[in-house]
Formats: sequence, C-alpha cells, structure tokens
Amino acid sequence: MAWQTRLQHVGLALGCVPSLLWDGRQRRLLAEMRQLCRRLPTVLAQPIPQAMVALTPDGGEKRPFFPETTTRNLADLAALLERQSPLGLCLRRSLIRFHYLRQLDIPVVVQFGAKLVPGKQQKEIAGHAWLTLQDAPYYEAEENWRDFTVMFTWPKE
Repeated sequence: MAWQTRLQHVGLALGCVPSLLWDGRQRRLLAEMRQLCRRLPTVLAQPIPQAMVALTPDGGEKRPFFPETTTRNLADLAALLERQSPLGLCLRRSLIRFHYLRQLDIPVVVQFGAKLVPGKQQKEIAGHAWLTLQDAPYYEAEENWRDFTVMFTWPKE
C-alpha cells in the first residue's frame, strides 16, 4: 500500500512538471500555495472554527485561476512538497484545496474525522481530513475516509 501511495505522489509531481516549466503563472500559484501551507500550523493554533473562517475566501478573493483540475493538482503538489510540516498530508491537502477551490466558486466542504485503530497496547485514535462536494467525497479514495466518523464539518451545512 505504501509503495502505491508513493507511486501516486511521483506521478502527480511528474504530471505537473511540464506545465510548471512553461507557465510562470502556475509556478507563482504553486509558490503561493506552498506559502499558505507553511502558514497552516500558525492558522490552526486557534480554535478550528476561527481557523476555518481565516481559510475561507470571503468572495472578494475571486481571481482568474486555472481550471479546477489544474488548481487541485497544484494544491496536492504544494501539500506534498511541504514535507517538513508538522501537519499530516491529508490535512494540508484538504485545507489548501479548500481555500483555492472555493476561490473558483466550487462549494467544497472540509470533513474532519476520527477512528479507533489497533495500537501496540491499546486502541489509538487516527484523524483524517477530506473534502466533499454535494455530499460526496471529492477526489478521495473510499478506503481513505470510509471508516472515519465525521467530527467537524466546514462550512456547517
């Protein structure tokens, strides 16, 4: 399973390289996304509802971006490249996707979930974050969210 995930990550990076080489606008957007990714630990130092307000575009931030697929792929790449972050990849990816897809008027919703998993001596709690669109997971493999109980949704529906 781990090698499949790594292979997907390499595929994502390689898929983005040609357009990043030729399009300075995409390089600038990727750099902006990475900056936001680096600021996420500070943003998340406050209670989650306040952090999500800060990450939710206010409608005045609409800018002419790239198509949805390009924006999503760049957000995924930005989250992947920020490997030094203390935050998990799923959280980084979900929050960066959320911020930039909302700027495209795509009404994605962030789901924060938890589940019990077998630990060494007792059960441990695992967390996961993912996006939904119209109550369906948004580009998220079923095995990644299926057993999680949603603990918090943003925006509240």
